[in-house]
Amino acid sequence: MLENISPYKCYFIQKASPAKGDAFDFSYIYKFYTDRTDKYQRLKYIIRVEAHDSVFALKFYAARDRKLDKKYNRILQAHGYTNSLRIFVTCAYLVPEILRKHPNASFAINGARSIDIYARKTEGKDNNQRFRIYKVISNMLFTRDRFEHYEFKEISSYLMVNRICGDVNAEKDRIKEMFLDRYEFNL
Repeated sequence: MLENISPYKCYFIQKASPAKGDAFDFSYIYKFYTDRTDKYQRLKYIIRVEAHDSVFALKFYAARDRKLDKKYNRILQAHGYTNSLRIFVTCAYLVPEILRKHPNASFAINGARSIDIYARKTEGKDNNQRFRIYKVISNMLFTRDRFEHYEFKEISSYLMVNRICGDVNAEKDRIKEMFLDRYEFNL
């Protein structure tokens, strides 16, 4: 299924430092443009790869939403199924680039709760749709010889621990504690 979906061409913009109050150490910022659709011109997307120690969190949003508090949650209804998958695959294809720079990197993905502004609906925080999609894509693209995969359904988060670290269960626990210390989770 995913072997027939090619990522959009991605461009590195900059390495950014955290602003006051940010919990990450630094961030790599990329951009890409989607194809034009019947409804929209091509849309520009921003991908943020935020470093938390040796763990990198992949996040993306439509650039036009950059000033919104809920920019990671919005459903745009701009893309069909295949083009939506292309957006997710584009983010996933940055993993090898990060691994070239940081060979011991592990990766965290949080499925942000969807907010459909047109239907005026907000999705629940546990086992949400984006989490389920990210889980499937991660399992298809990243083998278990390189990463051990962990699910945290109650907060819709997915973790891929790099096997290079040795004891992957201990590393999973360390990463989980680090994120619990850095962020507020209502479990």
